[in-house]
Amino acid sequence: MTQLQNQRDEWSQISEIFQSKGKLVKLRKKEFYAKQGEAFDSIGYVKKGAFKLVYQNEKKQWIKSFLFEGSFLGSIPSIFQKKPSTYSIISMETSEVIVLPIKVLNQIFEVESSYQKFLIQFLTTLYLKKEKRVSDFLLLDARHRYQEFIKEYYPHISRNSQIDQAAYLGITNVALSRLMKHSFVNNPLPLPNTIR
Repeated sequence: MTQLQNQRDEWSQISEIFQSKGKLVKLRKKEFYAKQGEAFDSIGYVKKGAFKLVYQNEKKQWIKSFLFEGSFLGSIPSIFQKKPSTYSIISMETSEVIVLPIKVLNQIFEVESSYQKFLIQFLTTLYLKKEKRVSDFLLLDARHRYQEFIKEYYPHISRNSQIDQAAYLGITNVALSRLMKHSFVNNPLPLPNTIR
């Protein structure tokens, strides 16, 4: 059995745990799954829908990342250190999440050592994604950040508003419009329509 097949099997088993032991929660568009400044002790598995992780400072918003079907929702500091979350998790469309208390997941991981490998891989992937996000933000200009954004989120771009894309890139909506126009002119393949 290949390593990829092993990972798929482990992923399938984790999904089954959420399906059998979790609680299905439905959220409307713009509804909070979690709020910045509040601790929470559960992990959500996105069955259907889309979410944004948002840092809020007075009226200014920065978007940490976007998550879609098959992703997990949570805050590492909140879950492992029982600290308030530093960001909010907000639905971008009608969504369904299977929520599982972290204590239940911990109990399963303690009994089934095979899941510990999955957890290590998951946390490693999360760390590498975060590292890339930080380095892109610090080392790339807006045009190159936009190109990286397109690469990562291409299948889901039509589900993200232009305002949210600008908040993710750390630029104004006007600056994003200019980047998009430039990309359309120089890109033979049309980009997906973006919600305004």
